[in-house]
Amino acid sequence: MQTLTNPKSFPPNSAVAEVVARETAMVKRRFALVAVTLVVVALAVVWMVRSGKVAYLSLDRHSTIRVNGTPVPGEILSNKFKAIVTRRDKGKQHSYQLFFEGDTDFTGDMGFIVDCGQWVAPHLPLLPEISNYPPCKRSFGDVSNTGRWPLIDKGKSMQFVLKDQTTITIDR
Repeated sequence: MQTLTNPKSFPPNSAVAEVVARETAMVKRRFALVAVTLVVVALAVVWMVRSGKVAYLSLDRHSTIRVNGTPVPGEILSNKFKAIVTRRDKGKQHSYQLFFEGDTDFTGDMGFIVDCGQWVAPHLPLLPEISNYPPCKRSFGDVSNTGRWPLIDKGKSMQFVLKDQTTITIDR
């Protein structure tokens, strides 16, 4: 019994053998094209991350969010320098971007907060960060009377207070 996948099972110069050989060559070319494309994309991603043009925020599965002391559903996406805190309680979904300054002063100030407005972070384990994404921008109406929303270090947690005096605590 002859199979269509083995061109050697047909007599030489057979039309079927030529078709099978042509199909096999086409499959090899497609595989090579896909492999080269994947390598080029991987190299581009590595270059962008290494050059600082793209960074990633990853899901922190160990942190919890509390609003006025009550745990709420949500998540924290973070890296060493920034984080996105998203509360997902029903009807109050909202994201805030945290910027870590690298040190803590004597008052516990360890960074500042920017309100993300209408944008809410997606449910993803990784979030890319480029020059205009995530779209959290600081505006003059977003700041407290000190000119910014401070992020306060509380030992095993950090917290910030919103304009309406709501306190958001992130337990680490």
